[in-house]
Amino acid sequence: MILSGVCCARAQDRADAGSGSSGQMIVTQRAIRHIEERHWPNSPAQGAGKFSPGITEESLRQLVLEACANGRVRQNTHGRPGRIYEYDFGRPIGIGVDGSPASRLRVVVNRSNQLLTAFPF
Repeated sequence: MILSGVCCARAQDRADAGSGSSGQMIVTQRAIRHIEERHWPNSPAQGAGKFSPGITEESLRQLVLEACANGRVRQNTHGRPGRIYEYDFGRPIGIGVDGSPASRLRVVVNRSNQLLTAFPF
C-alpha cells in the first residue's frame, strides 16, 4: 500500500536526509505486522511504546501521515539510512516505554520511503 500525501515530499524540502519519492510512503504488510506485534495495545513485547486500545490499521495510517506532514524530521540514528519523523498530537495516543501516557509519535522510514516502524513515546 502507498500512502500519498505531503509526508516525504515536505520532509525532503525541510532536510536533506536521504533520497525519497515524491510524497508517497510505502506501507508494507511486513511493517504493519511489526507494528502490531511490538506496539499494539495487546502486544507482550517489553520495552516498547504501545498504542491506545481501539487503534486500527486505518487509524495508524492516518497518525503516520499526520506525523510526517506536520512533525519534525531528522536523519535516522547510528548511521542507518532513512529518516525519523516525530510529532506531538497534543492528546494521548498510547503509552510510552515507562507506562506513562504518550502524545508523541515516532515514525521511521528507510531511504526508499518505506515505513519501518511507528510507535508512541
